Amino acid sequence: MKIERIAPNKIKITLSVEDLKKWDVNFESLTYNSPEAQELFWNLIRRAEAEMGFYTEGSQLVVEAMPVKNDGFVMIITKIEEDENIAQKYIRPRIKKETRPRRKVRIVSNPLIFEFLSLDDVIHACKTIESRFTGDSSLYKYKGKYYLSLNILNDFIADDMDVILTEFARKESAAAIIKSGELAEHGDLLVENNAVESMCSYF
Repeated sequence: MKIERIAPNKIKITLSVEDLKKWDVNFESLTYNSPEAQELFWNLIRRAEAEMGFYTEGSQLVVEAMPVKNDGFVMIITKIEEDENIAQKYIRPRIKKETRPRRKVRIVSNPLIFEFLSLDDVIHACKTIESRFTGDSSLYKYKGKYYLSLNILNDFIADDMDVILTEFARKESAAAIIKSGELAEHGDLLVENNAVESMCSYF
């Protein structure tokens, strides 16, 4: 297990196959937020507080899980302070103190990621999907290209976005779930959580 702080409000946790076996968790059970996955998450939060000073009380959390090549997975955990004016489409429960009842934390996995050659293409694409899209969206710049990452819980909306956006961009393959961790760590985050809305509002 490895915990890294990659931004003041963001940590990256890498779990090995041995870690998964210890907690009786696999990527499928993590995706479906099983009791074992929830217990693992809260233990990771306690460890991040002790080791990294990553305190989460009074904040809401965005949690993304991505499998990695060695059959383990990476979790990117971002905390959002309550007074930040950020539009949030998913329910992200507050982390409570250990003495208080825990609420279930939604772990988002398998984002759709599209690679664009220019910002103009991103803007045009966002304006096309604005009326259809529901979910969180982030925009990154990495190695001279633009990447739009979409977290969508509704499979029908995901299929719709897939069809529309491939007219403007190249969809990342299954490796996108790995690349999203690479983008978070090495890419430049241009817009977080509401990229589609922002592109339509400001351009």
